Amino acid sequence: MLTAELDPQDFLAQARARLEQSRAALAGFLALAQSASFAQVVEAFDAIGRPLDGVRGAAGLASQTHPSEAIRQVSQVVVQELAAFGTELSLHRGVYERLAALDLAQAPGPLERRLVANALRDYRRSGVDRDEATRERISKLSDELVRIGQEFDLNIAGDTRSVVVPGGRAGLAGLPQDFIDAHAPDANGEVRVSTDSTDYVPVMTYAHNAELRRKLQFEYFNRAAPANLEVLQRLLAGRHEFARLLGYATWAEYVTEDKMIRTPARAREFIERVAQAARARMQAEVAELLECKREREPQASVIHEWERAYWVEQLKTRRLRFDSQSVRPYFGYRAVRDGVLATSAALFGVEFRRNDTAPRWHPSVECYDLLDGGAVSARVFLDMHPRPNKYKHAAMFDLTTGVAGDPPQACLVCNFPEPSASDPALLLHRDVETFFHEFGHLLHHLFAGRQRYLAFAGIATEWDFVETPSQLYEEWAWDTGVLQRFARHHQSGEPIPDELVARMRAADEYGKGLHVAQQMFFARFSLELYDRDPAGFDPTAHMVALKTAMLPFPHEPGTHFLASFGHLNGYSAIYYTYMWSLVIAKDILGRFEGGLMDQGEARRYRASILAQGGAKDAAELVRDYLGRDYATEAFERWLNT
Repeated sequence: MLTAELDPQDFLAQARARLEQSRAALAGFLALAQSASFAQVVEAFDAIGRPLDGVRGAAGLASQTHPSEAIRQVSQVVVQELAAFGTELSLHRGVYERLAALDLAQAPGPLERRLVANALRDYRRSGVDRDEATRERISKLSDELVRIGQEFDLNIAGDTRSVVVPGGRAGLAGLPQDFIDAHAPDANGEVRVSTDSTDYVPVMTYAHNAELRRKLQFEYFNRAAPANLEVLQRLLAGRHEFARLLGYATWAEYVTEDKMIRTPARAREFIERVAQAARARMQAEVAELLECKREREPQASVIHEWERAYWVEQLKTRRLRFDSQSVRPYFGYRAVRDGVLATSAALFGVEFRRNDTAPRWHPSVECYDLLDGGAVSARVFLDMHPRPNKYKHAAMFDLTTGVAGDPPQACLVCNFPEPSASDPALLLHRDVETFFHEFGHLLHHLFAGRQRYLAFAGIATEWDFVETPSQLYEEWAWDTGVLQRFARHHQSGEPIPDELVARMRAADEYGKGLHVAQQMFFARFSLELYDRDPAGFDPTAHMVALKTAMLPFPHEPGTHFLASFGHLNGYSAIYYTYMWSLVIAKDILGRFEGGLMDQGEARRYRASILAQGGAKDAAELVRDYLGRDYATEAFERWLNT
């Protein structure tokens, strides 16, 4: 359990004790009598990983969020040692041969057959059937890649930059008053804004001062540079070597094989199809933005990246009669938090009960128990506000799956402003949408806990389906009936008006082409980085060329956004998964035609998809729920409306 007072050496000792338990379980598996049944072999194999359930999640979360540098450092060691054991297990010929000796036709049920079939596939993908020298190199390389990935991530987390606001507070014109009030001059009389999202997003969206926006984005796009440019080269080279050792042409070929999409060629086809579908809308939107800019700057001929969010906001305000600041008074942080919890409780028939006694690693972290049928069935931690050396974005971190009998646990990590007695910490609606998105991941993990086998517990589905439940849950952030349950003016208490939500929804439709085009640029860039031999390859030059071909914004010389593009480590070649998952989410949304608070439909969705974990292929889960294969028509209607 993570606490603020956790002793680093105690944490390391506890993790190593669990590792020894897994090693003992491994020895027990290898000692099974040849007469052991199919079911006994499966149970013993699945038991190898059970002692580590919770250790891996705690170490990953602590390395990104714990306030103690010593804990963060020892957590990295734990992650490395767990990964080393995972590599050792994945290359263990004795385990592989015992599983391979099983006759799948004799499996006692579909879960056991699936578990063994998937395990054999993964063993072959790990290189277990290669010669000893190759297995040794794979093992060493796997450990190296874990350390390189950690270095890449931590360089991003540790690099918060700031710029001096030209003209002091007057240079913050256009920003909300509470933002201006929170940025007093420092001891040198300077007003600074940082690259943390709580500063970066408002400045890029609202600041009239173009020079401030340009300077801040320059620093934002250079976080972790130049360090991560070299780290990325090592990451690309290591993964390419790993894939080649296993007989794959590229890392992209390796990493797509066990996803829904199966091949890099299909990923490229998907990316190009979606990019082409969005191109005309993107071009029309850029033309409108330029026209809007020319009302103030008649000679303007281009929209720069550091102007995009600002002019989108200006266009929405001037022509669509919507100012995104106008909804902030309805979205105080605590009201949004309570609203997301209450919406989820009502929708899925559960209860969230605050737990102030559970150990936590920082005073701002909150804990809630999830009750299902009156009994505690899961636990939720919320680490929602920025602090130094904390993970900079928004994500769900799983902690335990619940297979050992304890409730599954997960933590949401975000960087929303922190409320106080005098400050309700008003959020933008995009923050509300992010909250619902990450809570969709959390519900998926918690509802998929308590599986019979660890292999299928939690979000154990194909990676390119992982974002479907989270992107689907974003829809609840746009529904008037849902919002009026909790979005009340922080002063008057009045619910958010129907008409304001309607204008907000209409404004959100603007910029769809630009958003999809940019997502496809990210997807194609990540795929192409990994779908080649990186020797002699310049990722920065390729990024500039690809951006020029796919997006309407000129590249800003001297910027290196790829250095802080954290998905290049975690998602590697498969960033396309966000849009792939959105296609499926839009199709699933059609089942809620009776209203988003349709509890019967929500519980069918929970039972058919969320609660299944990895028990079936994602395509089969969707087929079970929809009664047919997923289709693209709903996504295409959304994009073209």
